[in-house]
Amino acid sequence: MFWKAISFACLRLSNDIYSGGHIQLNKLRMASLSFIAIVTGTLVACSQGPSNDKDKAAPDASVPKANSTDYKGGAAELLVLDVNTGTTDEQFQKFFVEPVKAKHPQINLKKTVDTLDKLLAAGTAPDMVLVSNASLATMLEADIPEDLTQMFKTYGVNTAQLEPAVFQQLQKLGDQKALYGLPFYMNYGIMVHNRDIFDKFGVPYPKDVMTYEELLELGKKLTRSDGGTNYIGVMPPDLRQMYWQYGVPVFDKTKGKSSLTSDRHVQVFSLLKQFYSIPGYLDNGKHSHSVDLFFKEQRMAMYPNWVAAMVTFFDRAGTKDAFNWNVTAHPSYSDKQGLGKEVDFAIAVVNKSGKYREAAYQVLLSLYSQEVQTKFSKAGRLSVLKNDEIRKVYGEDSSVYKGKNLQSMFKVSPSPLPDSSKYDPKINALLIGEVVKSVMVDGTDINTALRNAEDKANKEIVIP
Repeated sequence: MFWKAISFACLRLSNDIYSGGHIQLNKLRMASLSFIAIVTGTLVACSQGPSNDKDKAAPDASVPKANSTDYKGGAAELLVLDVNTGTTDEQFQKFFVEPVKAKHPQINLKKTVDTLDKLLAAGTAPDMVLVSNASLATMLEADIPEDLTQMFKTYGVNTAQLEPAVFQQLQKLGDQKALYGLPFYMNYGIMVHNRDIFDKFGVPYPKDVMTYEELLELGKKLTRSDGGTNYIGVMPPDLRQMYWQYGVPVFDKTKGKSSLTSDRHVQVFSLLKQFYSIPGYLDNGKHSHSVDLFFKEQRMAMYPNWVAAMVTFFDRAGTKDAFNWNVTAHPSYSDKQGLGKEVDFAIAVVNKSGKYREAAYQVLLSLYSQEVQTKFSKAGRLSVLKNDEIRKVYGEDSSVYKGKNLQSMFKVSPSPLPDSSKYDPKINALLIGEVVKSVMVDGTDINTALRNAEDKANKEIVIP
């Protein structure tokens, strides 16, 4: 089946579904992800790219370029740990093992099911780790990742071909000083809409690119009751995701405290409240809705989320051909137009203490070859390369998006993520749980709710 275990978007989706959580199915988290591929056989550095990529992206002419076919490291068996990218055993064979074996028969890859803690305790640290951008910090705390800046230069890897938001986030994760891995696929935000509902109420279909304000107005027109059926115009992202997309952090590293009461926090929350305040949106005092309203019951007109998540939801509901639906780009903020859902991608990390690092480099180079990136794209794992030809074949191995306006999603770019901290998950859980409910259901003032949440976070989450 096309997506048995989708994405590290999987971690992000666990809470993207309001009913308790943008994967676990009810906690599916796709969190979906954009990937560089520059090498096929002989790696050649590209001469094009933004000038701000030169520090770490452009090949160093003083360093001899290596050829991927010239690997002389001998026999090697690499232990690979997948932390949270959702790479299935079948995908591991198809995208990792087989392409590498075809070029370098002496390199073997073995995927482990053990945890990092167990491997480290046993003295068998992984040679490579597959991890989401959101969880790279965990690897850094374990002192695993090698800085691949020199490897990029040696092998002529030109990061100018990467989705810019992916490379910028990779630099940010290394404090602009190091590149702790190579991205190998990404997720991307889109919005699906039920055209049957639009037709039923005589409302024009959504434009390919819309602001949240425009989405709000459409949502108002389509949230209504008809013939005993209650329709929901749109389920917006949760507060955590809205903050991510706007670049608003929930922790101030300088002060060492949670940060929830700035004007920007209030601004974003106020916009979200307008969606919840649409007459008919709340259901008997409940502010959360299940994605089943769109995919199974066909009572929701619009739903923004990850492109990979939609495949899983349709697969679960078995309704992709049951109604007339289509795709647009993910909505943007009016003052940040052209920026959609937050950037999300998977990274292949090389253990800096690994015995077979040269062999690991060959695996990375294989992952980023156009051949493998194209295979990723066809299988529904979006390439990190900003390559129109590779993007055009996205999802070809699945029939879910066949005939749909899928390319519209690329009319916006991923939004940069705000600074993050180890406290973020618990603070975000507080936001999308208690805080939103207190405002939307109990009628608490936004400023008061955020101030109370900030105090609680500092007492119960940060200080301990």
